[in-house]
Amino acid sequence: MRIALVEDDSAMAELLSLWLEEAGHECLGYQEGQDFLRRARHESFDVVLLDWFLPNLSGEEVLARLKRQPDWDTPIIFVTARDSQEDMVRMLNQGADDYLVKPIHQPVLLARINAVTRRSNKSSQQDALTLNEFTIDPDSRVITRYGEPVKLTEKEFKLVILLFHNVGRMLSRDHILSSVWGYDASLNTRTVDTHISRIRKKLELFPEQGWRLSSIYHQGYRLEQIPPEEQHSASG
Repeated sequence: MRIALVEDDSAMAELLSLWLEEAGHECLGYQEGQDFLRRARHESFDVVLLDWFLPNLSGEEVLARLKRQPDWDTPIIFVTARDSQEDMVRMLNQGADDYLVKPIHQPVLLARINAVTRRSNKSSQQDALTLNEFTIDPDSRVITRYGEPVKLTEKEFKLVILLFHNVGRMLSRDHILSSVWGYDASLNTRTVDTHISRIRKKLELFPEQGWRLSSIYHQGYRLEQIPPEEQHSASG
């Protein structure tokens, strides 16, 4: 998963990043709430780990601003030294998905991350998936459309899995790039654009076929299912 860590304590941030990366996750660190909010307008994450005490903007205010965004659906876990029951209840009532009190332990943190992603219906990319005319089997690396296999390259297949497990979500280009290609700094976002164009054509992800794979200006891409009435309009 791609995890945002909003934590101003450098030693704590380094430790949590190490734990997350050891578990196979990508961790992006932010020391200030304002900085994170600026990036969150253009980036996408699977989970946010949020400290309460941050320079110039508290974790509570960061949570409030994120929850005011109409399309925000990323789970938020508070990781803080504030241990009163009143604080915990207040943050959960304000929209936090979980609340962990420092000091924390690696197995507990990873279990809580897995739990909130399950509750938010973000299924694992290792799970087989069927959506309308498509069936995707990661184990056999086969995708079928109306029962017929679609020939894809390795990277195209990884990209399809990522998109179909995140239908309705905006995925930033950097998110797609790191999830599909890893950390190869020699690549650029045009690589993403080229592969998106290819799978759109190969899978016929067009409104008249019930799908929209659209570019979000200066942000990334979103795969959406189209209601039947819009399909008729598009085909007409």
